[in-house]
Amino acid sequence: MTNLDFASIKTPCYLIDTDRLSQNFQQVKAHTDKVNLFLLMAMKGFPLVKAFPYISPFICGTSASGLFEAKLGSHLRKENHIHTPAYKVEDAQEILSVCDHIVLNSPGQAEIFSQLATSKNEFGLRLNPEISAVKEDVYNPCAPFSRFGVKKTDMDEIDPKIMNKISGFHVHALCGSSAKDFNSLLSATIDKFSSYFHDISWINLGGGQALTEDDFDFSVFQKNLDILQNKYHLKTYIEPCEYLVMDAGFLITTVLDIVHNKKDIAILDTSISCHALDVLKNYYKLPLVFPQTSENHHSSKHSYILAGNSCLAGDIFGTYEFEEALKPGDKIVFGDMGSYSFAQQNYFNGINFPSIAFYSKTDGLRQIKNYTYKNYEEIYD
Repeated sequence: MTNLDFASIKTPCYLIDTDRLSQNFQQVKAHTDKVNLFLLMAMKGFPLVKAFPYISPFICGTSASGLFEAKLGSHLRKENHIHTPAYKVEDAQEILSVCDHIVLNSPGQAEIFSQLATSKNEFGLRLNPEISAVKEDVYNPCAPFSRFGVKKTDMDEIDPKIMNKISGFHVHALCGSSAKDFNSLLSATIDKFSSYFHDISWINLGGGQALTEDDFDFSVFQKNLDILQNKYHLKTYIEPCEYLVMDAGFLITTVLDIVHNKKDIAILDTSISCHALDVLKNYYKLPLVFPQTSENHHSSKHSYILAGNSCLAGDIFGTYEFEEALKPGDKIVFGDMGSYSFAQQNYFNGINFPSIAFYSKTDGLRQIKNYTYKNYEEIYD
């Protein structure tokens, strides 16, 4: 990647390293196969159909958070799961036509599909295991007053006619979580809901596992998986995204100007609020892939605040140290931009979307998506 001629790339641009993308999925599938976990990809963080050929051999399907994601996931032509807090009546027929696994957030949602479902549709029920492995409530599906899923205390109140239509359960309570946290989730789910497992055939254990981290040990939760798979004979799914695609994505930008206000500030042709919204929401600093940064911050003579080109005062990527001075026209390449990047891009200030390009050692650099004013006008005209 660092051998690429970044100067030739029109910016801003999201670049996907398809070699690394495939390697990540292959690596995780090697582990999930050993523990008999079926791998879905959550569309919400990486909705890119043109990338499907690079990941299709390693997943059994996709998991969507709404109708449009489900329709996009159907291009994979494998299992297509969907879950959302509430479905719209007018979407029911289309959801049933593209999805085989439909997770209901509450029993009341079953009525929406009751007269339309066919033999190809399986229904699941989302559970709330009431275990909080995520510290920030904004990302914690089991936070107090959560709208997600059914708690153990409410299960026995569900109409048996509805439960008879349920063939699976869904739990999702993690975010960037360890194998230990995943095991705790499994334990809580088994402890609270195992009395209902004899009546279902599958369980989706959600996403949010830090699967590609070096210290993620799949053996930690093997015992609990054995209970689900061997005692209750459940087909077990997980639906990760972030840790499969994050380090395969890059944001390539160009320095437009250098200004000085007690510190040197490089203004880029991108925006953290438009093109890296997840970074803005979570206050973390992206790794810099190019140009070379200085390892010794104290001795560096070239320190810059890297700033976006929107009107937002906080449109700041952070302070970075460089071996050489920056100048207008220089390229800046951020890493860890594979997940929740183009999935959350927006037209704030009318700043154009970055193009999207693929890179591999075999095929080199290929631009696959480009945006113009016409795309912007079609939304707001």
